[in-house]
Amino acid sequence: MTGRASGERRGYIYAFAALFLWGIHGPAGRYLALNGVNMFFVTAARFWLGAVFFFLYLAFRGLVKDISFSYRLKLVLSISLIGVALNSLLYHLALIYLPGTLVMILENLSPVFVMLMSYMFEDVRPGRKEVVSLLVSLAGIVLIVAGKNSFSDLHPLFVFGVFLGILTGFTFGIYTYLSSVLVRPLKGDTDAISLYLFKIFFITSVMMTPLMFTRGSLPSSTTQWFWLVEMGLLQSGAAYVLWNKALSLLPVNRTSVLFLMTIVFTTINEILFLGLRLNIFLVAGGGLIVLAGYILTARPGAPRKGKLTGM
Repeated sequence: MTGRASGERRGYIYAFAALFLWGIHGPAGRYLALNGVNMFFVTAARFWLGAVFFFLYLAFRGLVKDISFSYRLKLVLSISLIGVALNSLLYHLALIYLPGTLVMILENLSPVFVMLMSYMFEDVRPGRKEVVSLLVSLAGIVLIVAGKNSFSDLHPLFVFGVFLGILTGFTFGIYTYLSSVLVRPLKGDTDAISLYLFKIFFITSVMMTPLMFTRGSLPSSTTQWFWLVEMGLLQSGAAYVLWNKALSLLPVNRTSVLFLMTIVFTTINEILFLGLRLNIFLVAGGGLIVLAGYILTARPGAPRKGKLTGM
């Protein structure tokens, strides 16, 4: 196996591990929202937990002394403000109005924005396999949305929730693209990626701290606190490390399309834990999304070259 093929295989493993963890995030956040927990508090608290996760890792590795906020500050600030803080705020607010599966469906519009930015800033045209995978995935999304009437207890402000979900997809597209620019030279170096992620999460946490003091209910049971801590350590910690390792090893367009697989994981978790009713639209749509993931990852070709964007 060549070095490039081995690196791509590791990239896919990292990506699918991150997607599996993010598939838990929607149902966990939806559970807290349905139980009346203040989602502004949840948004800010999980990033502080993520920042602590990265700091403890860096301390264990003896890398705290290497933390420098000045290097590539403009890019780090852009990712923190738009790709993490704003994305997470929009995501958690959308969970108030939509089931987690529908929020994840809308967030999965992000590959469209990633491909657009790759073309605009790096002149990287999406390959045939990426386009086919995206079209098959979008067909799956259309099927799932067509079955929305099978979702129970839709919020009266459903349309507003859809608008928030679309913005969530746009901001996550910005996160994925800018993060790929940041970590591409690192080639899966966990220590270097964690140094960047600590800075991003620390800046995001500081910006979002006022949200922790907004009016609303805090988690009131052991189960609610468990899911909040789980979201902070696994989704805001481990999943971001895995996703950025994947971005450092795979072409950004291809990785962004893989993000569509989170719909499948989210749907499964909502069926198991939140009583989401299974229907033919979910089954057919999920099947198309899985097919798209297979098309994308089967015998991957060489990545297209493009100039790296510096910030």
